Amino acid sequence: MANRRAWYSWLLLILVLSAVTWLILHNLDEIVQYNFRFKWRYLKLSFLFVSAAYLVMVFIWTRLTLSFGLDAPMLKAGKAWFLSQLGKYVPGKVTLLLVRLDTYRGYSKQKIAVATGIEYIALLASASVLVLVALASASQTVPYYIRWVAGVGAVLFLSLLWPPLLMRFVSWVSKLLTREPIEEFPPYGLLLRFVGAYMFSSLLHGMGLFFVLNSFSPVNFRYFLTITGAYYAAGLIGVSAVFAPSGIGVREGVLFLILPAFIPKPAVIVGVITMRLITTTAELFLAGVFVVTEKIWAKRSK
Repeated sequence: MANRRAWYSWLLLILVLSAVTWLILHNLDEIVQYNFRFKWRYLKLSFLFVSAAYLVMVFIWTRLTLSFGLDAPMLKAGKAWFLSQLGKYVPGKVTLLLVRLDTYRGYSKQKIAVATGIEYIALLASASVLVLVALASASQTVPYYIRWVAGVGAVLFLSLLWPPLLMRFVSWVSKLLTREPIEEFPPYGLLLRFVGAYMFSSLLHGMGLFFVLNSFSPVNFRYFLTITGAYYAAGLIGVSAVFAPSGIGVREGVLFLILPAFIPKPAVIVGVITMRLITTTAELFLAGVFVVTEKIWAKRSK
């Protein structure tokens, strides 16, 4: 059964990537003939904003784990977070948690798992709320069903963060795994602040995509929120596609459909692919920085 699921996952991934590849090839002539206005400085700014977004997310993670009594040094926590992020590039998403559990040896595995789950729900909640806010003035630019998906997602994920409901769910899972349930959870107000903080990091990511698109074709700043909302709407759909590592192919395909409504299609195709490269590069770079810095600090502390 597990082998069959893995086979289906790979098949779906191949189909999605094939569809995206076909779309790119289908528009190749238009891409080649398009008069791109390439600007390196915007790509550099994009990398800086994306990196800043990831650093904000690391800071939120340290505050979240601290609320569970897991007081790890900042460098160690940052290293764990970035290494776990690399795990999302393996189909199935579960590798993200496995990498984090392995990195946090010596800590309560159950608390790390619950903290990771809350982080995931808070991220989805922030993305859903941001999509609703950002696309409110998007007129007919974005398919109407995306607003419904974001609205349902916002209600669902914000409800799941409510401590009484969250505690019942965790207790149920703990019983299934024959583990002692966690008795204390962060207050709802603190969890909502985490959601707000994730929205801030999302705006930084959106700014990264905005600068990437501007590096190939001029885009008016009035589209910034719409671009950000579309990016996270595509991200929500990509998250649901568990067969796609980090939503690869799915996120790009959704953006290829939405953004050409107000940005030239060649600039969208090249820009979205470039954004994927920038985010992956930023993750690898920051992971390397935290790993090396943590090792150097550990040696000096001996």
